[in-house]
Amino acid sequence: MKKIAALCGLMGVLATAQAQEEPVVGIWQKLAVSDKGFRLVARTNYIFTNKPLAKETVFSAIRVADPLDVICCLKVKNLKPLNLQEVIAKYSVDEEFVSHMKNIKGAEFMYEAVPVNKAEWNPLMGIIMRNDKNPDDQSPYTAPVISARLGEEDEKLKKLELGPTKAKLKITYPKNDNKAIYQFTINNKKIILSEETFPHD
Repeated sequence: MKKIAALCGLMGVLATAQAQEEPVVGIWQKLAVSDKGFRLVARTNYIFTNKPLAKETVFSAIRVADPLDVICCLKVKNLKPLNLQEVIAKYSVDEEFVSHMKNIKGAEFMYEAVPVNKAEWNPLMGIIMRNDKNPDDQSPYTAPVISARLGEEDEKLKKLELGPTKAKLKITYPKNDNKAIYQFTINNKKIILSEETFPHD
C-alpha cells in the first residue's frame, strides 16, 4: 500500500511539473495615471495572466506586426496577486485608467511587473520604456505576453515552439468595437483574452 501511495505521489509531481511547462499568457498594461488637470500621478506596469504564477516569471510582450514583433522583457517577482478593486480605488482620479482596467477579460490574475535589467532589453523594449523619462508623455502601452524570454529568432510568433509546447497567437480588432482580442492556442487549446482599446487623438 505504501509503495502504491508513493507511486501515486510521484505521478502527481510529474504531472504538476509537466503542467508547469505550459506557458502562462496574459496582457501587459503599461499605463500612466493622471489627475483631473492631466498631470502625471504615477506610472504603472501590470501583467494580467490566465492562471496564477507559481514562481518568479519572465514575460515577453508581442507587438502587432507581420511577423509579430517581440518586446523583451518584463518580470513578475511578487507572486501575490493584486486586488483589482484596490488598484482601481487607489487611482480612481483617472477615469480612463479605471474604465480600461475594468474591461480586461480572460485574465483574472493581476501582478505588478517590472522591466528586466536594462542590459537585457532589445531595441523595441528600449523605445517603449524611454518615454517614462518624459512627464508630458502619458501614452498608454498594452500588449499580449507569454511566459518566455524570446529573442529575434522567435519573431514569427504566429507559430511558436517553446520546448515541447506549440503556441500560436492571433490578434484581432473587431469592427465597430473598441476592443482588442488576443487568441493564444497552446497545445491546441484556445485561450482568449481581450481588452478595451484606448481612444486615438
